[in-house]
Amino acid sequence: MKSKTKTILIFAAILAAVFLIAFLDGGAVQSAADEEEEGTLIGAFVSEEDIDIGGDLAVSAAGKFVWKAGGLYMETDDWSALGERGGGIYCTMEPDARYGEEDAKSPNITIFGALGAPLGKAGIDDDNGVRTTDIDLSGEVYACGSRHVIFNFYPIYQTSDGRIYLTRGNSMGMSGSDGGSVTHTLTSDKTETIGGMSERVKVRVAITAVSRPTPTKFTVAHMDENDDLLKLEEFAPDALPESITAAPGAAYLIGTSYGQDGDVETAEYDICSRSNDSAPYAYSNLDTFRYQDGKLCSISIKVNWGEGTA
Repeated sequence: MKSKTKTILIFAAILAAVFLIAFLDGGAVQSAADEEEEGTLIGAFVSEEDIDIGGDLAVSAAGKFVWKAGGLYMETDDWSALGERGGGIYCTMEPDARYGEEDAKSPNITIFGALGAPLGKAGIDDDNGVRTTDIDLSGEVYACGSRHVIFNFYPIYQTSDGRIYLTRGNSMGMSGSDGGSVTHTLTSDKTETIGGMSERVKVRVAITAVSRPTPTKFTVAHMDENDDLLKLEEFAPDALPESITAAPGAAYLIGTSYGQDGDVETAEYDICSRSNDSAPYAYSNLDTFRYQDGKLCSISIKVNWGEGTA
């Protein structure tokens, strides 16, 4: 009886460890080839919401139950609506006449929804007769305060006929009070031979969950060329404007993001200056964070250097 109890405890511990790894798979690299999805990995979507994308149980030839992943197919124009529920980045392969072939394609990077610090790089090389597309995508999502956030990851795939769709991936938890960050990375490397031509697509998608201070206010200081203050504006973190017009005579603006991290008040600065005097209506940006309904997302506020500014 004692031996049986010990066996049960060991088995329970193994199950708990497997669950923890699957749930908090932040530092590991997940190969998309293991998923055996239709099409090619092109990006990732992340949301605090649990999105119903379908799925069912199937029975294999050996009589075992196998999870058959569902997919949420969408037209390209519909992804902006999905962006209201989270954020994502993907790189579709679009027809490109520059290569002189009907089936030649070029990478087209798209960023949608509330995804911070997005970065997308893609290039095409011909190596020993193999046309290789190398795609590297990344972005950030944020948690703050004492609220524990669960981020759900959904790999994005593109089929041979051009459709794009979501599949269910992993989830990971993040608290805004620990000051840490965790990165979840997807990779894929596929080579196909069509009509005697080999095409290789290498993809890396990294999404980092970042713990940040809770925003308390955002100020904008309008400064002249002598570093004198012309105007000071203050905004609540849930009432940030989409754009700001620089005060007449302003040479640069200083945006200050104030926050609370436990008992410590924090401040981060972003400086924006007019870079082209020949373009009186040119825009530039101040970067900060919007905090609304317990959710944090990064935003860029456009600065209008209207006619008459320095």
